[in-house]
Amino acid sequence: MSMKKILFAVLMLTLTVSFTSCRDKKARNDVKHQVEKVKEDVNNAAEKVSDKVQDGADAVKDAWKDAKQDVKQGAEKAKKEIKEEYNDVKKEVNKKLD
Repeated sequence: MSMKKILFAVLMLTLTVSFTSCRDKKARNDVKHQVEKVKEDVNNAAEKVSDKVQDGADAVKDAWKDAKQDVKQGAEKAKKEIKEEYNDVKKEVNKKLD
């Protein structure tokens, strides 16, 4: 083989390996970029879900406080009405006993 053919073969082999490794590197970079993007998207979605869960928990807490207040007011009203009825009955009994 002549020196030109050997050099040409080495040059072609070098170029082939160079293009192949660049293409592999580009593919690796593309995959790495896609993985990073998916990771960011998952983190963003998790943050949104966390925010929604927190908002829901806050709404439940507020509803619980409102319900507790309503029950307290209802109990106070019932206590007052029972006391008034008791006093009315007591007066009726005292009138009939006199």
